Amino acid sequence: MFAGQVVFLIIACLMLGAAVRVVTSRRIFHAALWLIGSFFCVAVIYMLLESPFMAGIQLFIYIGGIAVLTVIAIMVTKGGMHPDSHTLGNGWSAAIVSISLFIVMAWTITQLGFPNEPGMPVAEEGLALLGAALVDPGGYLVPFEVVSVMLMVVLIGSLYLGRER
Repeated sequence: MFAGQVVFLIIACLMLGAAVRVVTSRRIFHAALWLIGSFFCVAVIYMLLESPFMAGIQLFIYIGGIAVLTVIAIMVTKGGMHPDSHTLGNGWSAAIVSISLFIVMAWTITQLGFPNEPGMPVAEEGLALLGAALVDPGGYLVPFEVVSVMLMVVLIGSLYLGRER
């Protein structure tokens, strides 16, 4: 086995362990911290797949934006910081839904016809084209700005809900 494969298996096991801890943590703040760990493992796997752009997006958007925003919202609302606040409701219904979704996804994956040859190589100027599309008014500029405004609204809403009354 190559060293890269060993590293991949270790990171995959860490990611799986962190994902399991996300859904089994008793406190929502701890679940959010485990989510950050899981996101970081995904970024490492992107680096192992030689996709530094996707790894950077994973770090900046998911860890730097969504996960940190979740932690801030939890800390500001103070509801999830109490030791007696539990995030788990009915474990059996969650298990049934999770197993059902796993069966559907596994069945879908087995029904796909995977190609025998690798996909087309990525163009050298692909990253430059993506950057131009993100700032082009006819491209993805408007959806990109809408998402940033939505994240700001979520942050302001969490501050409003968590303010002292």
